[in-house]
Amino acid sequence: MAPPIETFPASQLPYRIQAAANGKRRKGKEINLNECELMEMVQHSCWLEGVKQDLTVCKPIVKLFRRCAGGLVIETTAWEDGNQPQQARDG
Repeated sequence: MAPPIETFPASQLPYRIQAAANGKRRKGKEINLNECELMEMVQHSCWLEGVKQDLTVCKPIVKLFRRCAGGLVIETTAWEDGNQPQQARDG
């Protein structure tokens, strides 16, 4: 079983990524998420429906990530939603 992981609000992500998993500050310059490459991955959540459970229904789930210098990749899905200006979210 994996060890418990501390949860924190998405708004703290830019500060939390400055430290490595061991809690020590990362080497090099401070990481600015806005300067990292934005990437997207689509996963699907699927289930069976129908009287005979013979119909597979899937829903896409979009996950957003930022790839930063040094190969650091961070999931930023919740942070991106709160980081966008209201106008950009409305389309």
